[in-house]
Amino acid sequence: MRETNAGMRDGSAVRARDAVKRHKGDRVTRDASPEHSSWGDKLIAGVPARIMRPRLVFIACLVALVAFGLLMVFSASSVEALSEQGDALYFFKRQFGFAAVGSVLCALISFRAIPWDFATKTLAKAVWGTLTFVLLLVLFVGAGAGGARRWIRLFAGFLFQPSEFIKPLIIIMVAGVLDVFYDKEQIDSNGLLKQLAFVVGVPALLILFEPDTGTFMIIFATVFAMLFLCGLSWKVVWGAVGFIVILLVGMTMLTPYRLERFLVQSDPWLDKYGSGFQATLAIMAFTSGGLFGRGIGNSTMKYSYLPEAHNDYIFSIIGEELGFVGTMLFLAVFAVLIYAAFQIGRQAPDLKGRMIAQGSALMLALQFFINAAGVLNIIPMSGKTMPFISYGGSSMISSLILAGLIIRVSVESNARTVYDARRRSFAVMDEDEDVSDHIGVSTAGRVRTRSGRAVSNGRAGFTVMDGKTAQEPRARADRSQSSCSRRPSPRTNGGWNRVDLNADPTDRLRGDGRDGQPRRRSDYRRDRYDR
Repeated sequence: MRETNAGMRDGSAVRARDAVKRHKGDRVTRDASPEHSSWGDKLIAGVPARIMRPRLVFIACLVALVAFGLLMVFSASSVEALSEQGDALYFFKRQFGFAAVGSVLCALISFRAIPWDFATKTLAKAVWGTLTFVLLLVLFVGAGAGGARRWIRLFAGFLFQPSEFIKPLIIIMVAGVLDVFYDKEQIDSNGLLKQLAFVVGVPALLILFEPDTGTFMIIFATVFAMLFLCGLSWKVVWGAVGFIVILLVGMTMLTPYRLERFLVQSDPWLDKYGSGFQATLAIMAFTSGGLFGRGIGNSTMKYSYLPEAHNDYIFSIIGEELGFVGTMLFLAVFAVLIYAAFQIGRQAPDLKGRMIAQGSALMLALQFFINAAGVLNIIPMSGKTMPFISYGGSSMISSLILAGLIIRVSVESNARTVYDARRRSFAVMDEDEDVSDHIGVSTAGRVRTRSGRAVSNGRAGFTVMDGKTAQEPRARADRSQSSCSRRPSPRTNGGWNRVDLNADPTDRLRGDGRDGQPRRRSDYRRDRYDR
């Protein structure tokens, strides 16, 4: 009899192994770090594919853009670097160093080197306060040109632009405020407006006084878009749009240099040798690339024709050297990067993570659009760099910090919980299948065969687990006693009574009646309950 039970268990084990082999391509059989997932998820390196796939796409596009940016900085700046610095690799080396520093910061942010709660609360507030104070210092001791003060000069000729580094901090602070208002509901609408005015308005006004209108508009538009994604009403939307239009018109009319840029945007050829010089050359460079471009390194406008060819106007060199097809591929890679970032935001475990990921993506997309549209003369040129592409240490490091925040949200989306640790302790496989560390160990207790049971038709008693038996709840017992129509609970004396399934349960399932005829539904119902 024991051999019969052993054979049944062996047969079950074989069927279980066959099922695992059939689904081996869809499920990971060895999970070194099983985190927040379900059995139905397809896994990539132990992480659910719905989380890992956009992360891998984002990282691949990020690496491609940074590498492409380094290539284009070298191509666009080699002539100017050779003539002014005596080294064709001068700007490339510096940009490579900026990218290395930014990559280290991106990695530190991405892969849990800093606790997430500490980074988004205590550390973010401290850095925000420090950078706000530095923005105030820039107005008095900052370096700049043309009446604007935007940088603080550091050692070895490096310039530090605090307005670029305050942008990731504003996103984190705004995401925290929105989380407190929408999810935790700890503040009301007045508290929301006050906190937003403080964490956004103070640094934004300091940036506007530098003046740096491009960064101010990027911050304002990003925060507005984050509020819209959280469910801002349409009345507030149209009110904000009207406020933006009035603000732009007022700043344009009150400042001569902004009015001049607006006139250049309307028709750059009115003064093509004066105020429209850069705009006309940028358009000529971009359109001269044709369908497939002149080839990498074969630009002609970089030969001291187009000023700032490796900085603000690098998009013109891209169009000249890569042509329409290459430019479209470049735009497609950046679009996939932004799309993957929004997908990461959708998988975030809370509102704060979603707003950090999507806010960072919006800021990168807005800055990219402002630069590209300014080069193509669609909007007035604001002097903002193209993320990951243009030359500039502050811009490159700031953009990589935003990318690190997006990746960190993806990592936190797969955070391990106490329920994952509990599920990991379960044993579900046979001892012959090399799948889990708990093979052959039952989480329910020692296996034993219940003794004292009669053997019927050559079949042994049931096999049960020697686990702890819970006591019958008093309320359930009272309900059972008060209901005369219910059968008494089969659970007595701390255990379960054996249910009589007739002499051979397979006869009941086989469908044969007592008289050899097919079993009728009425007979089955009578035999089923009359036991």
